[in-house]
Amino acid sequence: MADSEIDHLILGGGAAAATAAVTLRHEDAGCSIMILSADSSPPYYRPALSKQFLLGTASEEQILLHSAEYYREQNIQLVLETEAAALDSATRTVTTLAGERIHYRHLLIATGAGGKRLAVPGADLPGVHYLRGKAECAAIRQEIASGAKRAVVLGASFLGMEIAMSLLDLGLDVTVIEERDRVLTHVESGRVSDYFRRHAEERGATILFSDTVTAIHGNERIREVETRSGGRLPCDLLMVSIGAQAATGFLEGSGIAMENGLVIVDDQLRTNMPNVFAAGDVASFFDPVFGRRRHIAHWDNAIKQGRLASRNMLGRRLRYDEVSYFFCDVGDVSFSMLGAPEEADERISRGTLASKSLALFYLKDNVPRALLSVGRPTEETRSIEGLVRYRVNLYDAKENLHDPNFKLNQIPTQTVLVLQGGGAMGAFECGVVKALEEESIFPDIVAGISIGALNGAIIAGNPRNATQALESFWSELAVTSPILLGEDAARAITASQILTFGVPHFFRPRWMQAFAAPMTPPTAWTSFYDVAPMRELIARYVDFGKLKASPVRLLVGAVNVQSGELEVFDSYIDDLTPDHVLASGSLPPGFPWTEIDGKAYWDGGVISNSPLDLVIDRCGPDGKRVYIVDLFAGQRPLPANIMEVMARRDEIVYSERVRSDLRLREMTEAYRELVDRILDLLEPATQAKIRQRPLYIELMGDGTATGITRFVRQGRDGEPSSRDYDFSDISIRANQEQGYALVKETLRRNGERRATGSAAVPAALIGPSPMPHLLPSVGESDRVAADVLPSRRSRKTEPHSNDITKPRPTGEGRSGETVQ
Repeated sequence: MADSEIDHLILGGGAAAATAAVTLRHEDAGCSIMILSADSSPPYYRPALSKQFLLGTASEEQILLHSAEYYREQNIQLVLETEAAALDSATRTVTTLAGERIHYRHLLIATGAGGKRLAVPGADLPGVHYLRGKAECAAIRQEIASGAKRAVVLGASFLGMEIAMSLLDLGLDVTVIEERDRVLTHVESGRVSDYFRRHAEERGATILFSDTVTAIHGNERIREVETRSGGRLPCDLLMVSIGAQAATGFLEGSGIAMENGLVIVDDQLRTNMPNVFAAGDVASFFDPVFGRRRHIAHWDNAIKQGRLASRNMLGRRLRYDEVSYFFCDVGDVSFSMLGAPEEADERISRGTLASKSLALFYLKDNVPRALLSVGRPTEETRSIEGLVRYRVNLYDAKENLHDPNFKLNQIPTQTVLVLQGGGAMGAFECGVVKALEEESIFPDIVAGISIGALNGAIIAGNPRNATQALESFWSELAVTSPILLGEDAARAITASQILTFGVPHFFRPRWMQAFAAPMTPPTAWTSFYDVAPMRELIARYVDFGKLKASPVRLLVGAVNVQSGELEVFDSYIDDLTPDHVLASGSLPPGFPWTEIDGKAYWDGGVISNSPLDLVIDRCGPDGKRVYIVDLFAGQRPLPANIMEVMARRDEIVYSERVRSDLRLREMTEAYRELVDRILDLLEPATQAKIRQRPLYIELMGDGTATGITRFVRQGRDGEPSSRDYDFSDISIRANQEQGYALVKETLRRNGERRATGSAAVPAALIGPSPMPHLLPSVGESDRVAADVLPSRRSRKTEPHSNDITKPRPTGEGRSGETVQ
């Protein structure tokens, strides 16, 4: 391999590397991509090493993520048996052990981890293994085939227990040695650990606690291990599973920030060096879900981080706020786990391990932090994932968590306010917010386009108390009308005045620049108006330096003028300024583009005036209570003249497109039905294992339902085409009043009631969510309707008990009790 130039260089041959490469290719057809891997084969499914591949029930081809031919077809250079030796981040160069130099534009470090080495006498003897690769797994199988009968597994972690059970299935005599006092310590539950200890012992394993290996004896190969307690155990195979060591030695001297051998990255998986990212087992990342730095060495995390890192390599600026899963097979019992169980101060169980149907909820201060699930419905797991991700307080629901008849998807995770663009009609949104706040409905997320971005910034900057600020803001925009001439005439005169002279605190015409300002000839204009006054106004109403700490997340969309792509500015990721908000409202040719970091942006409504898409993209589709303010009515009579034609055109172009995506939903349901029918053909034990796999749960499980309520501005009969620039005090006041009245009436008809904090969920809007709920409840002047998506076929829910392994007296295992 000669020295080369690569757009996206990926170091590593695991899940993060493969996922990143495929994602890059899907999202950028023309870029060059190279995977540099020390392995001798294409990336493969490593969890199979301790199970199917070790048992010989899966071949090398079956565990490949993609064939070598696939990478060639996708024009992804897969360079095997080639290891990175050094990184020069200043020159953006990676040097291999063979001395080749590879120059990159973006680099992803995903080199994974190897097994932590045992530092005792005899550790180099043949027969000592660290199950971290396919070649070593094949060597272990060969030793067993050659007569190895007695095995010692050092470490009762998830991997250690899986190895032990597979060796038992292969007919070996197995002893597990664990330095701590229980197996599977990371489940943070003594009762769960005891159950799996008994299960392993019943299968034939011997388990020794509070002990470790201090020496290994043998001549040409291992024959015996010596323990700290003084015991000597005959041994043909020693399987060491005492942790992992990240493969980051080549980064020494690179300038990449490290901690305990791990690459330090932020919540976007960026290192301290430009255009260098890290993902998977090598990364110590800041986790915004748990508010601290974490390191997760599990398959699901590697896939999710590889996918997100690749998108950020393309400039997407997404933060890693996923809740990662992991799973484990201890013999014929499989479980999945998500979140951070070590944070819990309370555990509540649903079901029993004895019946192989258990959900163990881990809570801290009434907020779910983790879930352990054995044989439970996928919908339950998907629902708790959302509750963990968005830190939903379950104080009111905690008493019911033990009851399997209590559906977790009844608990909304976030309230979302979606604000459309529409110029002066944005005063309608001010009235909407006032009514919502009076009903104690406060958003966790506000997404806005154009004037909706300005309103949204004020809401995020004044959480739970935005009405006063919004009303003051709109009063400063109002232009006094000559009301003595009659309302219609006053509106028309004021609109004409605005076109000529602008709005004092919003925009001013190019033809009326200050005398001292440099003159720009009309032939060089890129807009008719200057929005400098709005930059000053919005800065008075929003403390942009505090937006990242606001409980309200702000999302605004703007179009990159040069690329033509819609970009999202996110207050939880970006350091927003007035320019980010102005960019969302820079509608040509009236307003100029806004420059941010050397890039020019126009109004996001040029591409999409539907910021609901921004929410789904950034915050996920599940568990939302969404309120959409639609400034452009969907139904109108046929226009009667050219001005009405132009006005109707804008209504159609900018109206909120809330789609049901029926065909996609039907196809998704058909695939799920097919998967379920295929599973029905398998043995129950195999079915149970598959249903605990993270990918199965995420694809087959319905998360918490999302309900949508729309508040559609109807305007008034004969409304002129000047409505979007009619900032007359008459129109602003009328829009505010209509927005306020419509919300009050819509909530009354939908049966929503006041609640402390967030509003209760309208019963009509609760439904299963196999994908984003996009069937709306429409609040209009003449009708209010709600639609509910059809349910999937029901899945079985096992009977429950209030303990993990056996029934408890009535009242135990509920809210307030720690179940271990």
